[in-house]
Amino acid sequence: MKRGMVFTVAIISSVVLQVAGSAADDVITLTKPPEFGATMSGRIYPPAKSAVERTAMPITPETVLNAVDARIRALFDRAADPSTHLVTIESANRAGVGYFVDNFALIDRDQDGSLRYSEVKGFFDAQSPIKRPASKEIQIIE
Repeated sequence: MKRGMVFTVAIISSVVLQVAGSAADDVITLTKPPEFGATMSGRIYPPAKSAVERTAMPITPETVLNAVDARIRALFDRAADPSTHLVTIESANRAGVGYFVDNFALIDRDQDGSLRYSEVKGFFDAQSPIKRPASKEIQIIE
């Protein structure tokens, strides 16, 4: 126990002496490393002076529909086979678009085993609450 106490005192005193002996202008500044390309060329580029300001887009049915259409197109393009530009279950599975795989039979209207963009777009448009607004009437079924 005495050795442990001596060891602890030695470590604490060395840390205190090291901190006390440092000058006020001994400062370590941690910065983000430069991008990969900058280190490869041997140059370090400073960060941009001003950030690009983004303007908020108003949320309207048109902007929402455009965003949804862009997402549908991106998913279709990711899942489509480059040679045929059609989506099969295998290509959708490889691309990680599980929604296409899970709903393939519902989306594939002509049952030919592949999806065209028009089939995918039609499937999502039929489910859209924006293009097909809910009725305000309450229907009571007895």
